[in-house]
Amino acid sequence: MAPTAPRRALLPWLVVAVALFLAWYFRDLLSLLGASFAVAYLLDPLVMRLERLRIPRPLAIVLVLTVIGVVFTLTIWFVVPDIVRQLTDLLTSLPRKLRDDWIPWANNLLVSLRQRYRVRIPVTAEAWLAQAGVRTDEIARRSLGMVQSAADVSISIIEKVLESVIVAAMAFYLLLDYHRLLDGVSELVPRRAADDFARIATKVNAALGRYVRGQALAMLILGTLFAVGLTALKVPAGAGIGILAGILTVVPYVGFFIALIVSALLALLDGGTGACLAVIGYMVFVHLVDITFVTPRIVGGSIGLSPVWVILALLAGGKVAGFIGLLAAIPVASVLRVLVGEAVDYYRTTRFYTAMPAPEGVVHTVELTPVDGPDGDFLPPPPPPPPPPVAGPRTMPDFSPTSRHTFADGTPEEPKGEP
Repeated sequence: MAPTAPRRALLPWLVVAVALFLAWYFRDLLSLLGASFAVAYLLDPLVMRLERLRIPRPLAIVLVLTVIGVVFTLTIWFVVPDIVRQLTDLLTSLPRKLRDDWIPWANNLLVSLRQRYRVRIPVTAEAWLAQAGVRTDEIARRSLGMVQSAADVSISIIEKVLESVIVAAMAFYLLLDYHRLLDGVSELVPRRAADDFARIATKVNAALGRYVRGQALAMLILGTLFAVGLTALKVPAGAGIGILAGILTVVPYVGFFIALIVSALLALLDGGTGACLAVIGYMVFVHLVDITFVTPRIVGGSIGLSPVWVILALLAGGKVAGFIGLLAAIPVASVLRVLVGEAVDYYRTTRFYTAMPAPEGVVHTVELTPVDGPDGDFLPPPPPPPPPPVAGPRTMPDFSPTSRHTFADGTPEEPKGEP
């Protein structure tokens, strides 16, 4: 082996290691690029529809991005401030509610339990809280601290807004050259695999398109159910909480639990225990509708995944990449389903799968011919000789009266005339 062979063998691994290091080092930039490409991928069908209406592509891109930005801004402008205001009121009124309502009710409950069942528990709720190491003033300080931390949250929101602007700008330029980029990638595929690549890419695109349409329909249905129900139950900021919960259903179970906790606390502070139980019951009902009909039939059914695989994909995505993994679990699962289907189709064409077993009673024997040699090697017998050539058409002998024949010794035989 040549001295440079080991170095050549290590060169691909070195290239992979450098690529992984660069990807980790520029992970923030790559995340923005990935988000921009995802936005371009989602908006390209809308841009193409406008192009069919004879609208130039740059103008179509500007119109689509403007409409999406206006809808997103209006949603944030009207929904988020109301929810933040209600949560702020909740945190500021929690100590007063705890001191004036819940602690007296807990005192009466503790006294009745002590007198009726002779349970060894502190006489008052204050003593129970002191024994647990928690004080009402500490709860108040923590609540005020959470309110004061709104400034940090505002700074984080500003950073996210700036990142959104950068993503929109990059998506604009990606949309301009979207089809050129795809054609360039297709040209890099080896020609022998071009047809297979095009077929798999078409299937992946169709699966992702079905997922996007199914997810959008699920968000609309669940957001409407949440908003209408919470508004009917007179929950403060019920419509905003319902819309936000519908948007957050893109990450399964997250929107439900956030809406459940916030709406239940607001209902408890505003309407008491009965209103809180009613809100919890309605939210559980909507969640059952989600897990039994909306997600399995609309989202999972659109990409051909059963509810079990959807749940397993979510668990695996959350374990591997946390929140981003939950967000990308179902799309990645739909792509993997296409790739696994292609692998199964290829396996069914292999000889290993299509070979049939030999019939019973038929024994195949192979004779080995020994070959002289130091190792006593054996080789199979030589192939059989080729079949003899097929003879041409047989010609009939000439038995005409005037034909000339010869005897066995070669002397000619005189033709016989007519008698």
